Amino acid sequence: MDNATSDPVTMKVFQKGQVVIPVALRKKYGIEIGNHVEIIETPQGILIKAKPQKEDKKSLTQKLYGIFADVATARPSLKKDDITKATELGYIEGWKE
Repeated sequence: MDNATSDPVTMKVFQKGQVVIPVALRKKYGIEIGNHVEIIETPQGILIKAKPQKEDKKSLTQKLYGIFADVATARPSLKKDDITKATELGYIEGWKE
């Protein structure tokens, strides 16, 4: 979607005016949960622009988001005890907020 020849993506507007940004575009432009985007009115319509994020401003929850993705893919039977042990190990190894 870097140029005018990209195919448009049609999305539904929900009750509170919310629109879902497709995952491929979120990854491409570095938009993560909790990030802010800018809405800019242009002569062609509305532009949604990713706002640069400061890495050091992320909360511990944001840093840990998705940390178990590889384990969950490799082990579909991941249990609460496994997650608890991995989290405790992370704190022991010195995760920083």
